[in-house]
Amino acid sequence: MEICTPLVRDISLYKEIAKNLVNPLEVPREAISNSMDSEARNINIEIYRDNKGLFCLDFVDDGSGMAREEMESFFNLGDSRKDVRNIGEKGLGTKIFFRSKKLTVISQKGGNRRYIAVMEYAWENLNKNKIPVYTIEDVKPIIGKQGTTVRIEGYLIDNPERFFNFDTLKDYILWFTAGGSFKSIFATYHELNRYVKNMQVAPRIFINDKIQGIKEEIAGTHQFFSPQENPKEDINENVYKKSVNYCRHFGPYHRSTNIDGEYVSFQMYGTVSGVNCRKAVCKLRQAERLKSRFGIYLAKDFIPVVKKSSLITDPNYHHFHLLVNSQNFELTADRNNISNEDDPKIKWIFGNVKKIINEDIMPIAENEYFKMRKEEECQSQIREKKRILKNRIKNYSDLEELDIEDISIKKIPDNEAQVALVLASILSNKNYKKHIKHIDSIAHYSNQSTTDLICINREGVPLLVEIEFLLGNIFRHDHPYETFDCIVCWKVDIEINERKRLVDGTELKLICEEEKWLLKFGTDKIIPIIELSSIITSIKELQIATVN
Repeated sequence: MEICTPLVRDISLYKEIAKNLVNPLEVPREAISNSMDSEARNINIEIYRDNKGLFCLDFVDDGSGMAREEMESFFNLGDSRKDVRNIGEKGLGTKIFFRSKKLTVISQKGGNRRYIAVMEYAWENLNKNKIPVYTIEDVKPIIGKQGTTVRIEGYLIDNPERFFNFDTLKDYILWFTAGGSFKSIFATYHELNRYVKNMQVAPRIFINDKIQGIKEEIAGTHQFFSPQENPKEDINENVYKKSVNYCRHFGPYHRSTNIDGEYVSFQMYGTVSGVNCRKAVCKLRQAERLKSRFGIYLAKDFIPVVKKSSLITDPNYHHFHLLVNSQNFELTADRNNISNEDDPKIKWIFGNVKKIINEDIMPIAENEYFKMRKEEECQSQIREKKRILKNRIKNYSDLEELDIEDISIKKIPDNEAQVALVLASILSNKNYKKHIKHIDSIAHYSNQSTTDLICINREGVPLLVEIEFLLGNIFRHDHPYETFDCIVCWKVDIEINERKRLVDGTELKLICEEEKWLLKFGTDKIIPIIELSSIITSIKELQIATVN
């Protein structure tokens, strides 16, 4: 057994790589990338707690394995011996494994040597500004056990089960790792084999969540919902009955050119689909929404890196599931973003992507999927209007009779518009008009204006009149003090001397003087209130007295 020290020029950078995790799930992303680069056909992931209760992750593959010098490169910083066609070439990614109490790497290359490397207390040493050492042991190879095992014990994050559980891990692998690559869609483009390895190969991935007791094989390719352009209705949907199950595929698109003597290309594929289809190909995390997950993603090595929904100007971008891959994208050290968007090559890619979206994808999506949604919205509105009308016809008969002769309104008001009709009917009757003080006639009505009515008073002067079913609504609606001179309501529902505040902060007090309702603002202004229910009662009493 030999003690080794990783080669690194700057310990702070070493620590920063291990610390700077946007998402802890970058750990399986890096592990799967390494397995894919070693041409693994099977990748096993185990989640468990050891006999000390430490949270552990095992990644086991049957790839080509590592020789002694490759094992050393695994622990060094910035020392990569990978093929340029591989997923990562900077030798930085594996350092995120160091955020742990113990890291064990076991690797066997063919039937040759088998090595076991162990690094303990990596994170603890890095926090003390010490480069953590590791031991490496040359052991007897095991027949048929070619490949690499990475065991991370005591991964140092709070609530690790939140990230490393079967559902979350499966979703992340299929969306954001080499285990969910969409390269097989472009396997027939032979020129791409010069830039990406094993275009036709998709690994078998097995997840064994021993904590939850779930073990399952998952597909090793990115998941797009199957084409479904004439979908069946969803009986549980009220509006988008068919479109929720619609799915239309676009692509594959492959475009290439030469810029400044360099080969430039991109590949694009994706769908526009209804909500049921989108839900079926993802497992949303807590508080995550479909709108934040779906859109258009930039990808390298056919692995989605970052969402770039600005490439779609349509506000319905989240109905799309589009992936744009280019090996010309340069990634940041953590592989979470594109670092060369201002490069002319990338601008050429973005320009052509927008052209495909605007000229090829959007016209079809608008004519099929979004047209279907609009028709469903229209039909839903028609059904809703019919339902409301049916209920109105059914329920209006339960309203109390107004029971006033010579007035065409038959039922007492139950809304603001009915109050306006009752007011107009009373003003139109020469025998009843005298009961309405302050208003002689109605000049104009609008339900779109701040004030409902412009009326004419007895002196021929315009009067601003607000209509409310209940007087208290004047304080619940957005009516500033200066927008009304008089209020007509069906019922006064405020106590005498009660003070209420308008939206503009003006405080009014309800008073009753000589059986007249008034809202008073200091001594400056008195707003008369016409309560129609009281007037109707007076008219009925007068009718009874006349008959008797």
